Amino acid sequence: MVTTDQASKRALGARAWLWPALTLIIVPFLLLIGLQSFEALNRSPRAIRSEQLVTHSFETILTLGSLRNAIQDAERGQRGYLLTGNAAYLAPYEAALRRVPRLQARLRELTGSEPAQEAALTNLNRTIAQKINELRHTVAIYNSAGPRAAEQIVRTDAGLDWMRRLEEQINRLSAHENRLLKRRLVEAAAADKTVQQYALVSSWLAAILMMIGIALLVLAFRRTRELQQEIMRRAESSAAANRELAQRNIELARSSEEARVAREEAQRAERTKGRFLATASHDLRQPLQAVSLLNGAMRRRAVEPELIDALEQQAVAVGTIGRLLSALLDISKLEAGVIKPELGHFSVAALLSTMVREFGGVAAAKGLTMQAQMPEPNVFFYSDLGLVEQILRNLTSNAIKYTRAGAVRLCAKVDSTGITIEVIDTGVGIAADQIRHIGEEFYQIGVPTNSTREGYGLGMSIVRRLVALLQISLEISSEVGRGSTFALRLPRGSEPEVVAQRSVPEGPAPEVARTRAARILLVEDDPDVRNATRLLLKSEGYAVVTAACGDDALQIAQSAGEIDLLVTDFHLGANETGTQVIARLREERGAALRVILITGDTSSAIRDLAHDRNLRMLSKPVRAEEFLRLASDLLAL
Repeated sequence: MVTTDQASKRALGARAWLWPALTLIIVPFLLLIGLQSFEALNRSPRAIRSEQLVTHSFETILTLGSLRNAIQDAERGQRGYLLTGNAAYLAPYEAALRRVPRLQARLRELTGSEPAQEAALTNLNRTIAQKINELRHTVAIYNSAGPRAAEQIVRTDAGLDWMRRLEEQINRLSAHENRLLKRRLVEAAAADKTVQQYALVSSWLAAILMMIGIALLVLAFRRTRELQQEIMRRAESSAAANRELAQRNIELARSSEEARVAREEAQRAERTKGRFLATASHDLRQPLQAVSLLNGAMRRRAVEPELIDALEQQAVAVGTIGRLLSALLDISKLEAGVIKPELGHFSVAALLSTMVREFGGVAAAKGLTMQAQMPEPNVFFYSDLGLVEQILRNLTSNAIKYTRAGAVRLCAKVDSTGITIEVIDTGVGIAADQIRHIGEEFYQIGVPTNSTREGYGLGMSIVRRLVALLQISLEISSEVGRGSTFALRLPRGSEPEVVAQRSVPEGPAPEVARTRAARILLVEDDPDVRNATRLLLKSEGYAVVTAACGDDALQIAQSAGEIDLLVTDFHLGANETGTQVIARLREERGAALRVILITGDTSSAIRDLAHDRNLRMLSKPVRAEEFLRLASDLLAL
């Protein structure tokens, strides 16, 4: 029979093997992927060299053509002068002859690395010299002995022979360079394709790895929950045995000791649970964030349509994994009791305004109308603002998703006992026999198994848990083909006391010099995420300096020039946080230093930073487009 002590040890053992197993799987693969990505990026000099050689061939061919044109222009100017005696023809004649030496010198530079071309160029230069001598000699005879003497020289066809030799030699040089050009174009295309193939393979390996990690995490959580239930059953059995054996002193002492050990193990497991979920939330989002940012950097370098399409599909897959991971972690935190409500008095009108502001654009993009029936400004509710906002976000998002035409409305109804906030849509509606399934994990109304999904049916499961945590109620009414109404019941509150918000002193934001790229300081302790972020920012033309901790960042700030933007992770190594780094750098650089804080934390301490007008927050995993757009907007302040 399994004792409480054994079950507790098995529960802790389930956690103990989780991270070593994930480390043994994830770290080697990430190392392999990183090496492949760096190899792909380091192969770019080969592609650059190929492009330079192609440009070199094009310039050589154009210079040969310009040389032929210059000599032909000189000959036309000479013939015009000999035929008409008009000295005006000598101006283009002399101008063309002045261009010839410059073109010859440039050809010498371009063909200096190829002995065969250089020898051919030497012969060509001798022919050019003979042709120019013929042109000048004929003009001199015309000026000294008259037109007839010059005409006799022209009739010998010596000039025509030199011109024919010159064109033959130029054609041979051009033909040789055209053969080089074809070969170099093939080499350049092969180099680019190799780089893109390496990057694509590495990214797909990373995406597959994330799916494996998520599957292992879900299995571990399920096994841990089963073992915790077994612990509770054994603890109850132990308590019953204590009551039955109250008259037996020796057995009573033994049972009491077992119960004490079981309680201590359970309490230790509870304390470990919070730390475990916080670590999982951060560590699992880090590699996913690196993949997302690397995908953004590669999409900006890709040129082949098929590769661009594959990378866009990969970006969608990574985004789907991120949303699924966030939902699973939210559910796990709720089940583990890690999330504690922070109750207060908040404005109902401000809450509805936030929802309209967030979802108005989404509804409009789908052709829907987003409306809100606002209560009086002095109406307040008493609950946790962040958790109530999350409930309304999930309800509003579902209403928009299942409404094809019409409107989504938010209505607040106030009575003496409380406040009811209704989310009303004109969507497809819900059948009566399906309403009872709402809130079950991975259940979606009207979506058959194994079909293409817009979500994973976790949003309403999170709503159900949050409603229970806040001890409020949610009522659902619906009619198929007419729409649905979700009514959230909240307790009434009172007007909150005005509390002075601690924010960064306002001052003029530093002006980014328009004559240089914006300089960004990146603080991130994870090497893979730090490198992916740096590559993405550099692909957009930013100058990036990196640091792994606050001390390194402060040293850079003290010795470097201008810093236009600070980008920092919230959870850094050695118990250091991004807010501490922000405070230290603003003390050095000034309170108006612009900042992007990347975090997966949703505590009130983080939410209070929203009052800083020079700071923006991004939730992990970060999407490349959203990150770059936020950086651009912040730098434009």
